[in-house]
Amino acid sequence: MKKVLFILVAAFVGLVMVLVFNTENERQIRIDQATTPEQLAAALLDGGKSQVTFDNGVLVVGHTLDAVLSASTAVSGFNVNVARMVPVIFARFPQVNSIIFRESGPFHDIRGNESTEEMLRIAFMREDSDRIHWDRISYDNIPKLGENYWMHPGLRRALSSN
Repeated sequence: MKKVLFILVAAFVGLVMVLVFNTENERQIRIDQATTPEQLAAALLDGGKSQVTFDNGVLVVGHTLDAVLSASTAVSGFNVNVARMVPVIFARFPQVNSIIFRESGPFHDIRGNESTEEMLRIAFMREDSDRIHWDRISYDNIPKLGENYWMHPGLRRALSSN
């Protein structure tokens, strides 16, 4: 019985690994084949829905999450997305002068109502990004590195109550 259970668990873990590898491989193909800043930004973001526009040197990336586990995971995920996206887009597309990244997600009020609202926002100018050693920064410093960082007051309250 233990052997059968072990084989089933091993098969399940193997299947999950194959699915994750295939998903990551497909994502990497989308990143490599992106020919516009909009395509690259959308390919770099995990999960959720993205709306990306590019006009007059400004790339505006809106990302909406389907679910958020906690305030701290929302902020951590945002910081990782910024660090993953900003330097790569500036490196591949010289016509991009600035990037504005907005992330939205579900909020629940005290009455149990749910709404999707903007949670976090930050902007980066190319000149500022070029002075950052992206591979050596602490993601917690992302808000200090960009411009016009904003956090939803409800998210800020949730972070401070932890």
